[in-house]
Amino acid sequence: MNPLWAFDVDGTIIGSIRNDRLRSGTSELLSALAERRVKAVLWSAGGADYAALMADRHGIAHLFDAFYDKKSRGADGHYLTDHFQPEHRPTLFVDDSPDEMPSGSVVIGVAQFFGSNTADRALWNLVERLDELLGAPAAR
Repeated sequence: MNPLWAFDVDGTIIGSIRNDRLRSGTSELLSALAERRVKAVLWSAGGADYAALMADRHGIAHLFDAFYDKKSRGADGHYLTDHFQPEHRPTLFVDDSPDEMPSGSVVIGVAQFFGSNTADRALWNLVERLDELLGAPAAR
């Protein structure tokens, strides 16, 4: 079974101030995942419709398999994914609030993206390490 990655919208792949800038490396990371048949979902505290709207606005909606809300939390304060379809249950989360991800999950925390840091390499670093992260031998 191929892994499935979940990405947060605001502050993780899109700037969290005005939502007008896609984080550098986002399209490349999502495309590289798709090439490796790794599915991705997008979720947001603003809701599934908001997540889909932001993805569409930035031209990356076609790179996601589904959109979900990020609203329900467990007693421990961590987000829940019990509302995800079974085929969309993430095995890895990429988020700017890693401490809030579901308990026991694999999380890649990235610094919050405000949309003004042109030197930001958080997602490019994941592109460069993708084979390692997926447990595959690195391409030579």
